[in-house]
Amino acid sequence: MDAPFQRILVGLSLTALDKGLIQYASMIAGWGKVKVIDFLHVLPESSAALRESSLPLVSHGEAVQQVQNQVQDAFGPVPEGCRLSFQVSRGTRIDSLLEFSANHETDLILVGHRKSRSGRRSLAKRLAMKAPCSVWMVPEDSPVRIRRILAPVDFSRFSADALQVATALGSLANIVECLALHVYFNEATITYDEYDEVLRGKEVATFSKFIAPINLHGVELNSLFLEGFNVAKTIVTTCQEKSADLIVMGTRGRSRSAAILLGSETEHTITETSVPILAVKHFGSRMNLLQALLDKKFRARTEDHFGSLL
Repeated sequence: MDAPFQRILVGLSLTALDKGLIQYASMIAGWGKVKVIDFLHVLPESSAALRESSLPLVSHGEAVQQVQNQVQDAFGPVPEGCRLSFQVSRGTRIDSLLEFSANHETDLILVGHRKSRSGRRSLAKRLAMKAPCSVWMVPEDSPVRIRRILAPVDFSRFSADALQVATALGSLANIVECLALHVYFNEATITYDEYDEVLRGKEVATFSKFIAPINLHGVELNSLFLEGFNVAKTIVTTCQEKSADLIVMGTRGRSRSAAILLGSETEHTITETSVPILAVKHFGSRMNLLQALLDKKFRARTEDHFGSLL
């Protein structure tokens, strides 16, 4: 876990939004552990889709050159041991990003979000639901820095994974502090897979037991226990109050097919947050993504689920 992400896929739109996203990717590469960064732009698959996108008509070769020029202008010096690649595909953006990440064993997909778009963040949510790797969403105009990380935990193995990734990143970025936040949202007993009971007033003891086996990478970890009936809003509010630069949360699954589905609180936080959020894919939850995409029943279930949210 010293190098949680070695191959990163960055989805580009060939708009002004890309500059901040490319600089963010450069920051991550500057930590010295990334081996490959693939920059991918997806051309519309039809003339009708092209008209809707308001993008000029360009050839594949011209688009590749535009991607390369844009990255070279914004990325800065390429760290030793890191390679940049410039890719262009044609089709729908989400399917192209998913297919590329599956075929190239991507560890992380990095995507932006425009302020002018709706707050539903459908691309980030769908990617985090379906991708075989972690997804990092960077809202437009996010500062290119990480000084403090907020890692919400619910004492499950999924949040343990996320906390381990958060501290690994914190060690690489030399952050000031990592905050582990537990939101207590029920007056009754809360039950988790790993703990039969977490009673109110015993969170500190439970937290000590929870972090005992986790590699914290020498990062200063402070715990915070808050009560809130809306967990996502409590996470976002705490992030703002504590001046955190990044939220790191786990994804959750209960079966082979559900292993690539988001946990509801992670999904809601992606929608609510104005700071970057990293949705960490649970270790060992990879499944054959291309089989999943070709499984019409699976795809229908996931599309129906998200259709009700968009």
